[in-house]
Amino acid sequence: MAYSQDLLNAYRAISVITLALSLYGSIHYAHNRFEPETPFTSYYILLVLFWVLMYIRQFGLTIATFIVNETRLETIIAVGWHFPVFNTLHYLWAESFINQYYILAELFLVFNLFNLIRMYSRHKTYTHAPLTDGYFLHFTIASIPLSWVIYALFWNGDVMFHLEDKLWARILANVFIWVFFVYGLAVLYWFRDFSAAGSTAYFMLAVGIRQVDTKLFGLQWIFAFVIFGVLLCLSVFVLIRRWGERSEPERDPLLGGGGV
Repeated sequence: MAYSQDLLNAYRAISVITLALSLYGSIHYAHNRFEPETPFTSYYILLVLFWVLMYIRQFGLTIATFIVNETRLETIIAVGWHFPVFNTLHYLWAESFINQYYILAELFLVFNLFNLIRMYSRHKTYTHAPLTDGYFLHFTIASIPLSWVIYALFWNGDVMFHLEDKLWARILANVFIWVFFVYGLAVLYWFRDFSAAGSTAYFMLAVGIRQVDTKLFGLQWIFAFVIFGVLLCLSVFVLIRRWGERSEPERDPLLGGGGV
């Protein structure tokens, strides 16, 4: 056993507490949400659906730490400390955003970005075969949270500067939205991470629906739908390609066949 019982107990307690904090922050935001119109404001119902699904997976991961399975627990302990850090920083972001401390909220998002990039690059959970237990762990604590944080950085930043009525700011927003396209292409090309690209496409769909409803920011909704469509198609293509490779021996550095 590569971990002590005391370490496991500490991880269980911290995971439960931080998950509860994150859930409280999200619910608190839902009851006190303030959504100024920005080029990166998204469709609220799709954001709610995103977080519902996210918390379902997080609850599943937390419950898994109380089920005796040595391989699974070693994996979770090895990579899972980034999970309570993410939830803690999400709670702090939500509370800062609710109270309109947008600069502080942006800083918490930056810290979370570094937290997730470190986990992503260090543990390389994207190497797991698609739709295996290892990959479910990957998109629960790595790829999908990372896509959220990148989206929230732009959204929170736009709210922070209050530049919606400036023509030059609208033009910049039309340019910066393509950062999501570049990010999606990058994770598909270098890491073949269809979950990161697919979740980015999801946020572009949410932005597109909200922007087409208001049409306050020119081409933003058109660009959002284009990025959504291209990334979705490419993500499905990469998923199919990787699924076809499942019959070949695939590198699985963390689980070694265990389940989460």
